[in-house]
Amino acid sequence: MRIIFHECKKAFTSPIILALLILFSAYNIYLIYNSSDFKDELHVANELAETYGVKITDESLSKLEQDLQKNLADFNVITEKKSSQTFGSAVEFFDQLRFEDQKIYTEDEIRFFHNVYLKEMYAETAKTIDASYKEFDIERIGESEISKYGLSGTAAETLRKQYAKFADRFDKLQENGEHTQWFFAEKQYFMHTLLFKTVFKHMILESIILIVLATALITNYEFENRTYLVTYTAKRGRRLMVDKLVASLIVTMGITTFLLMITLGVYFMVFDYSHLFKSSISSAFNWDKNFPYVSWWNMSFLTYLILGIVLMYVCMLLFSAFTFTISVIIKNSYYTFFLFGAIFAVLYMLQGFVPTSSNLIFISGFNLSSLVLNPQVWFMSSKGLLLFKDYELITVSVWTMIIIVLCIFCFKRFKKQAIV
Repeated sequence: MRIIFHECKKAFTSPIILALLILFSAYNIYLIYNSSDFKDELHVANELAETYGVKITDESLSKLEQDLQKNLADFNVITEKKSSQTFGSAVEFFDQLRFEDQKIYTEDEIRFFHNVYLKEMYAETAKTIDASYKEFDIERIGESEISKYGLSGTAAETLRKQYAKFADRFDKLQENGEHTQWFFAEKQYFMHTLLFKTVFKHMILESIILIVLATALITNYEFENRTYLVTYTAKRGRRLMVDKLVASLIVTMGITTFLLMITLGVYFMVFDYSHLFKSSISSAFNWDKNFPYVSWWNMSFLTYLILGIVLMYVCMLLFSAFTFTISVIIKNSYYTFFLFGAIFAVLYMLQGFVPTSSNLIFISGFNLSSLVLNPQVWFMSSKGLLLFKDYELITVSVWTMIIIVLCIFCFKRFKKQAIV
């Protein structure tokens, strides 16, 4: 354990790694605060979930409509007094509101009007959820995707089968009522996109950079400082490489934990999810562009977030172990970093070079690069050609086995090779 501690210390005391860790953390905080212009509007979704329950029912919608009528009455008392006008809805008020008219209302009154407007928007959307979902023909969407990617032969048949499975899941979702739950309106605020596509992707890329640098530093330290002849002929000898792998994995956990704690801690301080953690991640309000986000399993936002964090940890550990195997062979930190980057990029682009008539187009997408660069669709059906229910589990499992084999090969090779 003492050896492992000192190996970890090499990374945690490295000026470059410490500087980058602080820089990345500061950038993430800036990114979050720079995206928080609309945070005051987010309390409406929380308020609806707190007042009427997370689940949208006929009873809760009826109660919301009654409360909106009371709000509108108070609304019209103010507008009639200030401008001698009454309105049938807050939407109508804001459609007619001119810039110069805003001066006759106080800031609190405008805030109240806007609050009513947002509640009306959520209520109108909630009324149309079931009708909107019934309009979707999943198999037709599948055919559209096949045409979009130019698939044919066995590849086209494979994707059709996946969309048939998704059609069953989509029907089950409607039976469970997962879609009829309050959540932030994605079309207006892009909260899922902000958290998973922006914040999570930044954390992943930052973690990869730090982990590759730290792992390469730990593995190649003796070779780059020309102490390897002493170190690898000592009592521990070449078994030190096992300690280095363990230390690299511990450092990986530490770096990932630090970035997650700082970044997500600030994120949830800025954006209030207090009454929406139990809301379904497949809520109809979580709707991106032309289709809602639909998870393959019935899960809450909190469950989805936890699974995303766990998946990130697993991927970072695999990247660390993969970097270790490269470092053992190359014995140079700089070359390791650039070779890792090249392999990462090639794996990500690989799917674009595979024939669209073969199932190889799907197999080539089961790689860690494609997985970690799309955190917004983890466990979701919105993965294009990778519409597989167990995509994340299969990818991680296969690459875990591959990397274990690579590590064993590297250990055996290092024991036998000349180090002079």
